[in-house]
Amino acid sequence: MLRYTWLVLLLLCLFAGCPLYADMAIGIIVGEPTGISFKYDNFPVLGVAWSFENYFHVHADFWLLNPVLSDPVTWFLGVGAKAKFYFDETRQREENSEFALGVRVPVGVQYFFETRYELFLEVAPGIELFPATEFDIDFGIGFRYHF
Repeated sequence: MLRYTWLVLLLLCLFAGCPLYADMAIGIIVGEPTGISFKYDNFPVLGVAWSFENYFHVHADFWLLNPVLSDPVTWFLGVGAKAKFYFDETRQREENSEFALGVRVPVGVQYFFETRYELFLEVAPGIELFPATEFDIDFGIGFRYHF
């Protein structure tokens, strides 16, 4: 797990250089996988997480749609990429690789119960493309604080 610390630090450094006038948010997401959620305007929505299936997960999404359903509720549809880094040696042998790459299509709703506080629910069906083609699905409920 510690060997992926550099990746988390890199992502945090990217966000540290973002202009302060943009909509930036940070929060948590609980589900499969569970971790930290970053949002910078509508791009990217980054997730850095760990799974109960012994892998470290990173994804970046671009939202194609984010219309208002009924104020203060919005919904979103996007497309993104994901990477999984396995830290269980048994899983590495099963997958014939230490990592996997794929695409995902996040769909969800957001509820802004205060100007700066957001609850969200997302489901992201996807396809792993490397090392083997396999359908999978990510899901979670989360909270983000907007700066």
